[in-house]
Amino acid sequence: MKKIAILLSVLMMISCEDMEYSDIERANLLSDLAGTWVEEGYEKDLTVMERAGMLDPEKYGFIIEPDGSFTERKNASWSDAGPKTYADFEGEWIALSDSLLEITVDFWGGTMVYYLQIVFLEQDLLKVRFDYRDGED
Repeated sequence: MKKIAILLSVLMMISCEDMEYSDIERANLLSDLAGTWVEEGYEKDLTVMERAGMLDPEKYGFIIEPDGSFTERKNASWSDAGPKTYADFEGEWIALSDSLLEITVDFWGGTMVYYLQIVFLEQDLLKVRFDYRDGED
């Protein structure tokens, strides 16, 4: 019986260590993710973003701040006809996991909630998948 108690104690300690490591990894990922990202293209259903010093006035992009604030540069109107005009919209982000953010941001018609799945992140390259569920799931 004593051996079982010791074994359970050891397993619990290992589990706790793994959890703390995951939290550290998560914090590092989110720290690496903070910054300004500008759309550079697509790979299948992924949007490819590059780190930039500032948002491009003619392209989609966003800024992820470590404090949870979010700025998104996107189409400024409901119409895609004619020349596109971009505007900055303010919002916030919440990390649901180490690879999934919930984004709440304004747009020309109100406020929207969507999910941003981090598929790949390496220094100045980010690949994401947008999930425009209703935010209620």
